[in-house]
Amino acid sequence: MLFVFYFPYHLILIYNKKYTFKLKTTTIIQQYKKETVIGTKTSKEIKSFFGTNLIDIEDTISIGDISIQYSDVPVENDLGLHYQYYDTTTLVSYQEFGVLKSLDDVKYENHTIDLYKLNYTTHDNLQWDFVLKARNILKEYLFLRLKESRTFKSIRKTETPKNDINSFIYDYIEFNLLDRYNIQNISFYVMYKNVVDDGNVFNNNYTIKNPTFSKLAFSDSYIVKDVRIITTDYLNNLGDVNMSYNQIKNAIQYTFDYYFVIDYKKI
Repeated sequence: MLFVFYFPYHLILIYNKKYTFKLKTTTIIQQYKKETVIGTKTSKEIKSFFGTNLIDIEDTISIGDISIQYSDVPVENDLGLHYQYYDTTTLVSYQEFGVLKSLDDVKYENHTIDLYKLNYTTHDNLQWDFVLKARNILKEYLFLRLKESRTFKSIRKTETPKNDINSFIYDYIEFNLLDRYNIQNISFYVMYKNVVDDGNVFNNNYTIKNPTFSKLAFSDSYIVKDVRIITTDYLNNLGDVNMSYNQIKNAIQYTFDYYFVIDYKKI
């Protein structure tokens, strides 16, 4: 004897006296794959009325003559994933290498000097123009500090939009940290050198020798007050700072070393 029952999505057939059941389904079950979601991958922190997750940074920063050391992972050891290992207690010596970066190098790479005006008759009163890229200098400093403190050590390259940790850190600084600072002060130092007495005489064409950026001039006895900052409102922004300095000694006999320190403060 055969009994047929209809239920939603199922057809049940009942056979013989023992009521043996046979189930045939018409439902199609889809298979799903679970995958971890990394997130937005954005380097820009979201700010709200209730707070934010921004990194705690220094209240004041002075870009002097110090060096900052951090660690990197050789390309052949990181498998394209990390720029620093997460656990430093189990590192083998060859797994990371130290990098020492001088802030003098940062400043040297981010400023220019040009001869603006010269009295060709007496070679006196030369005017030298300087451009200090204050924003870039601060960005490089913050980058070195974040690398030094291993702030982003747990992030893999593949979890960043550009597949590059360093690029991600620079973007983070640009989006979240730079606008929290202003320039507080710029100190300028000049140390004159008598090139004639030193036996380093100019050639017959009396070529003017460019001044040299050097921390040998970094002394309170060489600080100058008559440097003129041309950029207006430079204390309230992080744009390029244009300065001019008039050489007070004859350019045929003297050249000079110069140095500068930029102080920043958190707004």
